[in-house]
Amino acid sequence: MVKLLIGSAGSGKTKVMIDEANKAVEGVRGTFVYVESTDKHSHLLNRNIRLVATEDLKLKGYNGLYGFICGMTSANYDIQKIYIDGLFKVVDVEESKLYDFLEALDKVSDKYETEIVISATLQDEEVKKQVEKFIIA
Repeated sequence: MVKLLIGSAGSGKTKVMIDEANKAVEGVRGTFVYVESTDKHSHLLNRNIRLVATEDLKLKGYNGLYGFICGMTSANYDIQKIYIDGLFKVVDVEESKLYDFLEALDKVSDKYETEIVISATLQDEEVKKQVEKFIIA
């Protein structure tokens, strides 16, 4: 299952993601991965959460991030949750292709029984309508 947390810049999405991750890790028997562009929030995450800072990985577009997620889940069947904080900071991509990316990730999520939660700042109202089924409050 893929979930999308959206809000404007500075609306507190990262705080929500960190708080939710720290709560959710208690019920995870496998691996919990938190992906963000830098490691600046590492001290706020529970020590049982594996932080991946992507700044040195040079991920290119949705395809790069998709391949990265597929690689992680196929190499480690124990990954139960993946949180991606600040999608458009992790990869520099166009909002217009977000729906296709989320659909592809949803298939991976179902196959490997991994919950994926993504935060993003969305500006385009049309894109918000397209991805509505993924949006959480």
